[in-house]
Amino acid sequence: MASVLRFRTVWGISPGNNYENWAKWFPTLKAQGYAGIEVDFTDLSDLPSIRRLADEVGLEISVLIHAQWPSYAGPKPTGPTPQDILKSYRNKLEIAQTLRPYKINAHSGNERWTVDEAVEFYSGTLDIDAELGLTGKVCHETHRNTAFYHPEPTALVLKRVPQLKITADFSHFVVVCERLLDIYEEDKSAIHTIIPHVGHIHARMGTTQASQCPNPTHETFKEERKYFESVWKQIIDVTATVLEPITFVPEYGPFPYHSYNAQRTFSEVADSEGARLHPLFESHAKAAVASRQ
Repeated sequence: MASVLRFRTVWGISPGNNYENWAKWFPTLKAQGYAGIEVDFTDLSDLPSIRRLADEVGLEISVLIHAQWPSYAGPKPTGPTPQDILKSYRNKLEIAQTLRPYKINAHSGNERWTVDEAVEFYSGTLDIDAELGLTGKVCHETHRNTAFYHPEPTALVLKRVPQLKITADFSHFVVVCERLLDIYEEDKSAIHTIIPHVGHIHARMGTTQASQCPNPTHETFKEERKYFESVWKQIIDVTATVLEPITFVPEYGPFPYHSYNAQRTFSEVADSEGARLHPLFESHAKAAVASRQ
């Protein structure tokens, strides 16, 4: 079994009429070395067709769900309780099952909750996962607007809900904190607590002022590149196993995430970063597994 599987987000890529754009694109993704796609179904109507197109070329599907605020469109819902969002969470998972997901990446929880409220919610998600036969498949993303918007509350919740898995998108942490998270002991301690819970990686470099770097290999961003590659390797060191592959997405999206005057498109950055990082992750995962045998 491959030790690292690379998934490609479809974020920003129009499916076209009857998914004709994706039908032409998916074979290219397979040829580039992607194992699957990551799909947000919020605005999609024919999920069986997406599953069929992926099956035709041998691509797995990771499903992205928004438990509270679908695709962050329109005004943010106000005042939801943990039980309110748990109802929506269950509904989104039931829809996601149509795509027979390899993994589910959840944007979940509310940034205004107390730690106790977040613990109530995430404990409830584990019960729902088990009821739906999805234990171990769902990873909750570290993302702005969610309960996991900042490393400190994230670490506090994970200490109390130790079975929970997360999607590590630390670009959000870095921009919220306005610093790389390897300087202060408090930051390093929080990240150290979070890493063992990672079940999926959104391998996007951010900066202290933006959640997406327009050119990750440029000398201007050498410090950011050093930090992000270091923390991704730390994740692999802890989570790599013989039986369960590391899954990652080079998740670079369109404007306003991507600079409007960037030299390369966001898709070009995603594909070049995916191809650059995949062998790096693969060799590190093999070394990590070998060191424990």
